[in-house]
Parts: sequence; structure tokens; C-alpha cells
Amino acid sequence: MPEGTTTSMPTTWTVSEVCAAVSGALDAAFPEEIWLRGEIHGARRSPAGHLYFDLTDPSGDTAAPPNRRGGAGPKMSVVAFKGRLRGIESVLAKVGDLKLEDGLEVRIRGEISYYAPQGRVQVVMTAIDPRFTLGLLAADRERVLRTLTEEGLLELNAGLPLAAVPLRVGLVTSDGSAACADFLDELSRSGFGFEVHLADARVQGEDSVASLVSALDTLSDLDVDVVAVVRGGGARTDLLSFDHERVARAVARFPVPVLAGIGHEIDRSIVDEVAHSSFKTPTATAAFLVDRVRGFVEGLDSAAARLAVLAEHALTRRRDTVDDLARRLQRSTAMSLEAAATGLAGLGGAIVRSARNSMSRSRMGLDRSARLTVATAGSRLGAQRSAVNSLVARLATGGTRSLREARSRLDALATVTEAADPARVLARGYSITRGPDGAVLLDPRAVEPGATIFTRLAGGTLLSRVTGQSTDGAPPPTAEEVAGEDVVAAGATPKSRTDDGSRTERQPGKDTP
Repeated sequence: MPEGTTTSMPTTWTVSEVCAAVSGALDAAFPEEIWLRGEIHGARRSPAGHLYFDLTDPSGDTAAPPNRRGGAGPKMSVVAFKGRLRGIESVLAKVGDLKLEDGLEVRIRGEISYYAPQGRVQVVMTAIDPRFTLGLLAADRERVLRTLTEEGLLELNAGLPLAAVPLRVGLVTSDGSAACADFLDELSRSGFGFEVHLADARVQGEDSVASLVSALDTLSDLDVDVVAVVRGGGARTDLLSFDHERVARAVARFPVPVLAGIGHEIDRSIVDEVAHSSFKTPTATAAFLVDRVRGFVEGLDSAAARLAVLAEHALTRRRDTVDDLARRLQRSTAMSLEAAATGLAGLGGAIVRSARNSMSRSRMGLDRSARLTVATAGSRLGAQRSAVNSLVARLATGGTRSLREARSRLDALATVTEAADPARVLARGYSITRGPDGAVLLDPRAVEPGATIFTRLAGGTLLSRVTGQSTDGAPPPTAEEVAGEDVVAAGATPKSRTDDGSRTERQPGKDTP
């Protein structure tokens, strides 16, 4: 009992007394273990292996009493000691692949106790009802799916067309995780030029829902062909964020196709249901994109090959058509030429016959004309013969007189011509001198000293060599000069001077023209 000095003074409790009283009151109020329902928050494991968390009333639970001070809602501290924890976790894994994590609503059994060293009332957990949790999860899942279906969101993203070559990829996952590495490695090994925009996000635990929604909102502002939401494997409770209605709505309303690679082999999350396509693993999600691009490339190659075959077939058909047209044209041309030749032959025969008829008619006309001409010419010839005879008589008389006059003129011309004969000029002592080229020399300067010239005389021709020149006004040489120059040594060539004053050396030779 608390100590007191007088009856008028208030009772004073010690801490130990209060703690003992509280503990006793709790034992009296809760003599046995109780079942407690709530949502896990702040789960943490101690180095010793014990699990600590708080239980709160689930969100939206209207049965929970309001907090009169307006602060946080009521909560109860829970501890699961290591020995008991192993059995509890084994049951959860066998029944529903569950884990005691934040956000999970559970029904647990435990003993309410007061932990005096910390002044805290807590529940020492001894068991769990997994069917309760599974039922709640299933019920909530059905509610969300039903709501999305009613609003037309369940198939909205699946109806978006997927790009034929989705090379610009938005990626929502935890940066540095195994899921992220597997996804990027699969794309890299393909050899295609993928462009990946990573939006880092928490994929489980508290704040994971807000993180996933924020990452999707970031990628919605980028120019991407497709978005992949991936995470690695884990327990069913690890997928709670992907069953959340906010995340499901963000995926359903995304403007481009969303691929889900949640990484759970058995269960499908709500994100799997609302996404354009879903895959078991991040690697499978990336492989789908690689196959999509590869299929497009192979389709192009196949189309190119088919196009080449079609072009070859079309070319062959056109070639056959041209050959057929050429043969038909050749036959048609031959037939036309043959018809033309036949026509020409007929036309030629007609022309020949027409010409013969024309010639026959012309010959008959000519015969008539000839007979008429002969008849007419006979009378005309008689008249003309008389005229001719008269003209001949007159011409005989006048011709004799004209001949005598012409003979007289010819005799005079012969006398003049004989006087101008060069032979007669040469006979009178004149000569004609020609240069080396045979041209008649008129000027002494036309030849150079040493040149050979030809002088024609009445009795023959002299071949001379020019030793000097003089102009027309130079005096003739003296007799002594002539006598001295005419002295010729035995065997020497006589020299002479031409009429033009040039000195020459006479040499025997033939007459030159």
C-alpha cells in the first residue's frame, strides 16, 4: 500500500508501486491471452532476433475511437520474441507466403503486459491467424479490381498500341537492385540501341506506394515508347504496394504501354492486371522488348527478301509480255509487209498495163502525126529547095570575090609574121640569154656571180658562168680587154660577154630551149 503520514495528506506513490499496480490491473483486466487486430507499422528486427512493431487501426476503420487531442491515432506496441517468431513466420510462409511487414493487416494472439523498465504497455505475441490476413488481402484485391473495372481502367492501358520498335524505355525500379541489373543487362546484350530512363523508386515497405506513383509521374513527362515496372522476387506481402489502388490507377492511366515484371512466380498483383503486358521476371520483361525489336528487324529483312522475289517475278512477267508483244509485232509486221508486197505487185502490174496502153496510144498518135508531117513537109521542102538553089547561086558569085580579098589579107599577115620570127632576129646577130631556172634574163642583177647562164645564138647555145655585172649605162670593154680576156690557155674555156654586159665563160653544151 502507498505510504501516508496523515489522513489529510494525498497518497504518494513510488514508481515501483505504480508499475506494480498497473501490471496487476492489466493482469486482472486481461487474465488470459487476447486476439488483437491491427495494421503493422514500424516493423524492426533487433540484433538479438526479436521483432518489434506497432499495431494501429487500419486506414478508414470508422470503429476506432477518435483522438481527443487531434494527434496520431491509437497504437499498441508488439514484440515477438525470437523463439516464438520462428514458429509464427513458418506458419505464414506455409499458408500464404506472408511476412510480417509494414502495411499488413493481421490478427494476432498475445499477452498484454507492462514493461516497467520502459514504462510501456505491450503485447507479447504468441500466435497469428494467417487466414484472417489472407481473407482481408483477397477481399481488398477484389474491391480494387471491381472498382477499376467499373471505371473502365482495367483494360485501358492494355488497349494502347505498342511501338513497333520500342527503343526508348522508361524503367521504374529500385536503382542498384538485382532486378534493375538483370533488366539492363538483357537489353545491353541484345546489341540494339535501347535508351533507358531510370526512375528510382521503393518497391516495398512504408512510403513505397508514394514512391512508385511519383516515379511514374516523372516518366510521364518524358518521350518514351514504353515503361517497365519491375522488381525482384519475394514473399506475397512484398507485393502489397503493387496491389495498392493508387499504384494501379497510375499504371492504368499512363499514356504509353506499361510492362509489369513484378517477379513473382505464383501470384499476380493488381499492377499485373492493369498493365499492358505482364511477365514473371525483370529479365523476361526485357527479353520481350528485345524480341519485339528483333522481330521488327527480321520482318524488314523478310519483307525486303519478299519484295526482291516479287520484283523478280514481276520483271520476269514483264519480260515475257515484252517478248510476246515482240513476236506478235514481228508476225504482224511480216503479214503487213506481205500484204503490202502483194498490193505493190498488183499496183505495178496495173501501172505496167497502163503504161503499155498509154505507149500504144502515143505510138498511134505519133504515127498519125508523122504521116501528117511527111505530107506537109513534102510541099514545104519543095518550096525551100527552090529558095536554097537561088541562095546558092548568089553565094557562089559573092564567095569568089570574098576569097580573093581574104587571100590578100593572109599574104600581108605572113610577111609581118616572118619578119618577127626569132630565128631571123638571131640571124641578124642578136642572142637570147636565160638564167639557171630557164627564165629570160632582162636585168644583169637577176643573177649572182658564179651562176651558170644559157645564151642562144643563131648557130647554137653557149653555156656561160657569170664573173661580174654592170648596169646598162656602163661603157663597153676595150679591144685590149677583149683580146686579153680571149687569150685562152690550152684546155681553158673561152670567155665572152653577153649583150647585157655580163662576162661569161663559154662552155660547149647542147642547145637549151
